[in-house]
Amino acid sequence: MMMRNATLGVLIGVALTLPAAADTLDLNVSGDAAQLGYTRVLPPEGLEAGAAVLHHMDNGDIAEANLHLVDRPQPGRDALVLGVGGKATFISEDPRDATGGALALGAKLRWTLPNYNRAAVAGGLYFAPSATSVSDIDGYQEYALRGEFQVLEDANVYLGYRNIELGYDDAGPDRDFDDGVFAGLNLQF
Repeated sequence: MMMRNATLGVLIGVALTLPAAADTLDLNVSGDAAQLGYTRVLPPEGLEAGAAVLHHMDNGDIAEANLHLVDRPQPGRDALVLGVGGKATFISEDPRDATGGALALGAKLRWTLPNYNRAAVAGGLYFAPSATSVSDIDGYQEYALRGEFQVLEDANVYLGYRNIELGYDDAGPDRDFDDGVFAGLNLQF
């Protein structure tokens, strides 16, 4: 419970300290997990910061803060959006009573289909070796892929697949923290 309250405090703190700009609120769920995220575009143009909390019923919680440099090769169209950066994660894993963190580097992309501008494909890939992992965590990797559909001008629904794998110092072999299909909604305001 303390972890969830601290994580919520971090999300609220990040949201309040960022200057006003375009915001995105993202919520996704699966059979075992729910994730709430918030992203804000920062000055200078192309910088994005965000935070997210993932709660898994059986495996615990992951809180993250992320920062990306984002490019739109065709400004105004947003047909392709590329981002490179990273995320700092705090992990509280229940089955092995492991806690720790990792600084993961990675990239994300979103491509809107050219002949059907309401549909898009998005994904991301992040990796943290043991050199950037602390406490009980000895590695972190995450990849996700999803298909999106724009239902309103500022609202998308999506269906995707996500895998998060954790490595441990002394708590046994690597294992999947979250692995499966999820559905979600994001709102821009």
